[in-house]
Amino acid sequence: MTSAGLGLNKFCYAGLITAFKNKLPTTEETTSKIIEFVKQSKGWSSIETSSDGGENVMMNVSEEELYNIPTAEYVHRRGFLNRQLTVYHVALHACADLKSKETMEAILNMLTEDGIAHDLFIVMQAISLCGEIDSAVKMFENCTSSRAPAAELYVTLIEGAMLDRTPERMELAFGYLEKMNARGFFLNSKLGSELLLAAARDEGNYVNANYIWDMLQSRKVNASFPAVEAYYKGLKARPIPPDDPRILKVSRIYEDLSMRFGGRRNSNF
Repeated sequence: MTSAGLGLNKFCYAGLITAFKNKLPTTEETTSKIIEFVKQSKGWSSIETSSDGGENVMMNVSEEELYNIPTAEYVHRRGFLNRQLTVYHVALHACADLKSKETMEAILNMLTEDGIAHDLFIVMQAISLCGEIDSAVKMFENCTSSRAPAAELYVTLIEGAMLDRTPERMELAFGYLEKMNARGFFLNSKLGSELLLAAARDEGNYVNANYIWDMLQSRKVNASFPAVEAYYKGLKARPIPPDDPRILKVSRIYEDLSMRFGGRRNSNF
């Protein structure tokens, strides 16, 4: 299309990147095409004038939501996104899905070469894919030293720290949970469920899972059934007295959710 003289806007490039990401099997062409589309998109960014159409604005629907862009849930968050970087957002999200660290680094280098600052969504993707916890912590600290952090940034780092489930990693995750809580950030149902599910796999002292559960309970936030189930089974696997207040409360919540959702889930098998 571009060779025929047709200009593609950022959402067209985003669609092309997503199409190649979803194409199976994944090959070297997949990642090379993602980089190619990002490079091509830079040629049109300077002349692109599209913005949310009047009808979409009236309906309070952004173009990101309309085209199912990965940043759609963050688009109304002030200071979270640079909406001009849609192609980069989609490309880095694709890198995270493909677990292609090399491609991610190439795209981040493009941003650096062009003197474009990373927004919070880009930092989230980079942290989730960097692979080395020390590098992830450095990215997090560099980002939060110059701007206000977001709960999602904490969650991405904490969840990554808990992947290996070693005592050192779990302790690191706990430290950032405490910092997050001390700064007044709270977990909504989605973020809390993600963290609780990750923490519930811990075979150690279960401090992180208990702390996350207590954070949710303190604000009366409901976790998803899979997260509650994982937490409940983790508690039951430990030598906790049957009349312990925590296990009694979690058991009641689990049994209630199991009646509402457990049968529905099992019927899918």
